[in-house]
Amino acid sequence: MKLIKNSNGHNLLVVIAGPTASGKSETAARLAYLLQGEIVSADSIQIYKHINVGASKPTVSQLNIAKHHLVDELEPTEKLDAFEFAKIARERILTVSKAGKLPILTGGTGLYIKAVVDGIFEAQKTTKQVSEALNAEAAEKGITAMHEKLSGIDPAAAMKINKNDKFRILRALEVFETTGKTISGLREKTEPLSGYDLAFFGLELERKLLYERINNRAEEMIKNGLLEETKKLIKDYGKENVRALRSLGYKHMCEYLDSKYTLERAVELMKRDTRRYAKRQFTWFRADKRYTWLDNSLPENTVESIKESILKSSY
Repeated sequence: MKLIKNSNGHNLLVVIAGPTASGKSETAARLAYLLQGEIVSADSIQIYKHINVGASKPTVSQLNIAKHHLVDELEPTEKLDAFEFAKIARERILTVSKAGKLPILTGGTGLYIKAVVDGIFEAQKTTKQVSEALNAEAAEKGITAMHEKLSGIDPAAAMKINKNDKFRILRALEVFETTGKTISGLREKTEPLSGYDLAFFGLELERKLLYERINNRAEEMIKNGLLEETKKLIKDYGKENVRALRSLGYKHMCEYLDSKYTLERAVELMKRDTRRYAKRQFTWFRADKRYTWLDNSLPENTVESIKESILKSSY
């Protein structure tokens, strides 16, 4: 079975998203097997080599039944932003389509998925001088004053940014100070993915079950050597050189190694922060009305639902 083009000649791209521990990898692999597809991972951590235990990468079984792209491709010290990721992912999606296979974009990094399908402007590099000057101004005047400053420069961006979101406020001001262009204006020039019809599916679980899975996964990561892997990454590359060491799980192990917490407390915080992250992911994806949401308690049923939806729809 090949689902490559519809009546208007467009290729089809399936997007499977959802919070961490919702079963995206298993569902995507099963679907790829049934529909002769290949998976393009949209995960900011899985793309790195040697970062395994805390990344929840596809299992050996999943890798065997479906070809995966953008898993284990970069060295831990390499940097990748959403713009660069989108460029690479689009190239892979095209490669999969040209091979006569169905591309399936799946992952939990919402910004990466949005960058691929909707486009994103290239990150503007700011100088240390500009950054330090804006931070000093914020320290002196307060973040509310900086938000008012942004409102005068770029009201469209200011309306979308919380008045207490220091990072995004200063980032928008940095872009203007560096380029003379507003961040909202740059965003208007982004180009969405062309030549594809999109089928969006969001996976969800009852909250109690999702949190139980998150907690169990954290325990499994500890048993499988998350702490040891963290130590090795620090030894081999240096803590400041591996961005992934700031991500969930690795961050908590680093804090334990820095004697900030006991190991038991670090694991407790790891579970809590992962639950909070899952909630933020869910909020992000829910805001995009293109998603059809499916209960993923039984992945085999979810796969059948997605398959039937694709077959019955023109997209």
